[in-house]
Amino acid sequence: MGTTRIRIEPGDPATFPEGRIDAAKVDGTTEAEIRLQQREDDVDAMRGVARHGRQYRRSKRKE
Repeated sequence: MGTTRIRIEPGDPATFPEGRIDAAKVDGTTEAEIRLQQREDDVDAMRGVARHGRQYRRSKRKE
């Protein structure tokens, strides 16, 4: 994905970029789907913490 540069004027809301979302998909998202995504995000975060802990312990053993 490339970088898109924009210029905005803080005092002129007309220069603020428009969001690019699929409004129908956002509106059609159920609470159950949101909870599922939250659980997946939590699991991913815990894996990241565990990975960091393992790397930290390995680096401390080398000292």
